[in-house]
Formats: sequence, structure tokens, C-alpha cells
Amino acid sequence: MTPDPFVLTLPTVHENLAFDEAMLVDADERDGPPTMRLWEQADFAVVLGSSRRLADEVDIGRCREDGVAVARRTSGGGTVLIGPGALNATVVLPMDYAPELVTVDGAQAYVLGRVADALRERGPAVEVRGSGDLTVAGRKFSGSAQRRLRRRLMVHATILYDFPIARIARYLRIPGRQPDYRGGRTHEDFLMNLALGRRILIESIRSAWSPSNLLTTTSDVPQDLLETLRSEKFSDRSWIERL
Repeated sequence: MTPDPFVLTLPTVHENLAFDEAMLVDADERDGPPTMRLWEQADFAVVLGSSRRLADEVDIGRCREDGVAVARRTSGGGTVLIGPGALNATVVLPMDYAPELVTVDGAQAYVLGRVADALRERGPAVEVRGSGDLTVAGRKFSGSAQRRLRRRLMVHATILYDFPIARIARYLRIPGRQPDYRGGRTHEDFLMNLALGRRILIESIRSAWSPSNLLTTTSDVPQDLLETLRSEKFSDRSWIERL
């Protein structure tokens, strides 16, 4: 993967999830400005939603066989497989940034709507469907999740642009909870890659939030907070496998 000055990826999925959480916690504590981060995991990893059950959603045997890490985030939403070809975008906003942010559904629609508008300017007929999916012609290329604290909220999304869709069925089971528009389709029939190059995709997402800050170094969050979150939560097997 070619290094990119606008993409900040730490070595492990657990560190990357901890960084997202540190962005949110630090902004909430110090009343920080709107912030965005882009990252792309260099290896494949499964990420569970905060309330999803491991045995119901993941083929843990295949993950262990192939050396695929399993992690859990603090936000809601479904279980995803990430890795090369899947760009992750994280946005942290003040609760009073827009009127729509007062509710969970409103915030999800607002954030994903801005991204969809930016992507449509590049050609694809992107629609927001379900509870925060980005789609083209009824097929999903991005899911999202949200976490809310007292004064700040975080919405993060994974956008498939050059991802081996066939790998998803190897590690993820068909979810029990599905949006109506999925219609019972398999992963391969339901999911797709967005037909935009990586550079254009990054430029589009950044333009949706300009002039928000873009984190470019790990020093943009307190290192003690990042390490505490990583060691006591995101890398803790008992936390990951608690459900």
C-alpha cells in the first residue's frame, strides 16, 4: 500500500480502534474542534460491533487458521471485515455542530449524507439506505456506526473500494439483523466495491468535511490515553470476547 500523508494507520487493528476512541474521548474532555481521520488496515481483521455476539457473527476457527485478528469497537453497528482496499473514515463532531445531531438516527443521516453528496459529485449514484449504509443501485459499499459521549459524537464508516469481497464470506456469517433492502442476499450478492480510485475517494471524503482538522500524527491525541484504551480495552481478549 502506498503511503499517504492524509491517511494515519497504526500497526494493529486494536491500536487503530483505540485511536478512534481516544479522538472522541479527548475531544469530549477538552471541548475540541471537529476532527477527521482516515485509516486503512494493512492486514485483514474482523471488527465486531459493541453488542454483537462473537459466535453468531464470526467463524472464529477460520480466523485463527488464517491469522486474522478479531477486535471489538465501542460503537454499535454490525460486524465487518477490514483490510487493504477498505478505507476507514472517522469523524468526531460537537453535539451542537448541526441540529440533526441531537438524535442517533439524525446524526447518522447527516454525516453519511454529506459523504454521499461528495461522492455523487464524482459520478456514482450514491444513496444512503438502512441505518447508515452507502449504496449504489441497491448494493452496499459502506456501513457505519456511532458512539456518543456528553458533548461529542463519533461516526465511523468503512468504505470498500478495492476489497476482495469473496473473503468476507470466509470469516463472517450472514448477520441475523439485516436491513430490509438486503432481501436475504449473500455477502457477495449484497456487497460491492465503489468504482472510484483511492486518491479520488480520499479527496471526496476530505472535501465533505473541509475545513475540519485532519489528524496526521499520533501526537494529536494524548499518548497515555491511547495506551490505556489499547491495553485495558481494545487489546483485552476478555473484553473482545465478552459476548
